[in-house]
Amino acid sequence: MFSRYGKRVLAAATVAVGLAALSGCASGSSSGSTPSAAGAQPSGNLSIIGYADIWQNQYWNAVIKPFEAKYPKIKVQYQSKRSSGDMLAAIQSEAGTPSTDVAIMDSTVAETGNKQGIFAKISATDVPNIKHVKKDILDTQGFGPVLQEDAVGLLYDTKTFPKAPTSWNVLWDSKYKQKIGITAPPSALSIDLTMIAAKMQGEDFTKSIDKAVARLKQLAPNVQTWAPLPDEYQSVITGQTVLDLGQNARGQYYSDQSGGKLGIAFPKEGTMYQINTINLLKNAPNAAAAKLFMNYALGAEAQTAFAKALYYAPSVDNVTLPADVADRIVKTDGSVKIISYDPDWLATVRSQWTDIWKREIIGG
Repeated sequence: MFSRYGKRVLAAATVAVGLAALSGCASGSSSGSTPSAAGAQPSGNLSIIGYADIWQNQYWNAVIKPFEAKYPKIKVQYQSKRSSGDMLAAIQSEAGTPSTDVAIMDSTVAETGNKQGIFAKISATDVPNIKHVKKDILDTQGFGPVLQEDAVGLLYDTKTFPKAPTSWNVLWDSKYKQKIGITAPPSALSIDLTMIAAKMQGEDFTKSIDKAVARLKQLAPNVQTWAPLPDEYQSVITGQTVLDLGQNARGQYYSDQSGGKLGIAFPKEGTMYQINTINLLKNAPNAAAAKLFMNYALGAEAQTAFAKALYYAPSVDNVTLPADVADRIVKTDGSVKIISYDPDWLATVRSQWTDIWKREIIGG
C-alpha cells in the first residue's frame, strides 16, 4: 500500500503492534527516562485530538478511561474533530507551539503533517510496542505508527436494497436521484471516490483524473447533499438518503444500532483501506505522558477493547478476537478487492483534487 510502510501490499494487508509498558520522566520532557530509571510516572494533562461523535465515545470508554485508571496522575483532555483534515488545520493554526500532544488521524493526512514537520519521529525507545509492529507495515521513516485499520464501503438502506449492491455504478442510477449523499472534500471519502471512479474508467489516477471528474460530474445530479447531517450513517438510517460512502467499522456499529436498517457492502470494482495512525506532536507540551499513552493504545488490551467496541481491525499481532467480531472487521485475506495507492504521493495532490471537486463537481 504505502511506499513508506515497508513492503506491504494492500490486497493482503494486516496490521500489527504488540504489548508492553512505557513511562517517561517529568511532564513536558520529549525524551524522558522510564519509570524504572526515574522512579516516577508522567503526570498532568494530556491533550489528544481525534475523531468526533461515536468514534470519540467508543474510544473514550474502551481505551482512554482504562488508561486513566491505570495512570491516575494523567488527565486526558480530548479535542474532537469531524475529519482528519479538520484536525490538521487545527494543529497548523498553532504555528509550531502546539497545545496538543497526540493526534489520531488518517494516514494520508498525517503524511502531510510529517512533510510539514508537525509530527515527531518515534522509536522503540520512546514507545516500546513499536517493536511489535509487523515489519511489512512499519513506517520506514519512523513517524507515527499504524493504530488501526478499516476500509471504505458503500452504505445502503436495506429496505430499498434487500440485497446488497454489488457495484459502485448504483450511485449513478437515475432511480436514486436526490437520494444519495456524498461527503465532499477535504473528506477522505470523496478523495477515495475519486480514485474509485478513475479505476472504473480505466484511468491511472496518478497521471490524470480527467475521466474520473467527468464521471463524477454525471453523479452530481443524483446527490441530495454534499454534507450529510448529522453524518452519512444517520442520513441513511433516517431515510434522508438511500446510498452513501462510509467506513466499515462505523457501518457495522450503526447497523447494530439501527436494527439492520443500514447495510454496508464492498463493491466488486474495489475499495481502499482506511488507516489511522497515532502521532506525537513536535514540541508536545506533555511528551512523556503522550508516549506512555501511545504505548498503551498500541497494546493488546486497548486494541482488543476497541475492536469489540467499534469493529476496527486491531494493529497488533497478539490479539485473538471473538468470532462474531472477527467476522465483521475489514478482511485482509484477499476477499475484498483493494485499490492501492501511495499516501506520500496522495499528499501532493490532495489539495488540487479538493479544489477540482469544489470547482468542477460540486460547483460545476
